[in-house]
Amino acid sequence: MSVIESESEIIIDCSDCLSVSLVADFKPILSQAASQNLPIILDASELERIDAAAVQLISAFFIEAKESGLDISWRNPTESLRYASELIGLKDVLHL
Repeated sequence: MSVIESESEIIIDCSDCLSVSLVADFKPILSQAASQNLPIILDASELERIDAAAVQLISAFFIEAKESGLDISWRNPTESLRYASELIGLKDVLHL
């Protein structure tokens, strides 16, 4: 996971795996990005493995972002991400 900040947006690279073991590391990254009050792009182009805990964390982040008026979007969401979010029933929350 990495973060690229510019004056106009924040890009968060979701890496190739987001699992329950990484959620504790990913949550502060999302929180820090939200505090910048810039559009946030989640780059999921390499995300091949994601579990329910990670989908739930990102879903909560999308809900909070919407309530705060933050613009959040995906870059190249993979089929793995789409499948996991649909399986858990959070595809609409994640705008996938």
